Amino acid sequence: MRKAYTDALRKIFCEKIRLRRAALDISQEEMASRLEVATRAYINLEHGSSCCGALTLALFLIYINDDATHFLNELRTAFEVCNREAA
Repeated sequence: MRKAYTDALRKIFCEKIRLRRAALDISQEEMASRLEVATRAYINLEHGSSCCGALTLALFLIYINDDATHFLNELRTAFEVCNREAA
């Protein structure tokens, strides 16, 4: 079940950071700096080849994302789908 949750988070997070970076009109390097990760690590996050850690997620929700409630509701919905599929 944990893998399903991680996969759902990875999918949603990579989409959100890519869209938010475009909306802010900043480079991958700048977004990496704001999230306190190396540029290569950020690129991996944006492409969905790795998943964010707790600190990266917190920084995104607090300082970068414009609507944390919407993000968390979308994530809750994805997790509920994981639960239904596991049942």
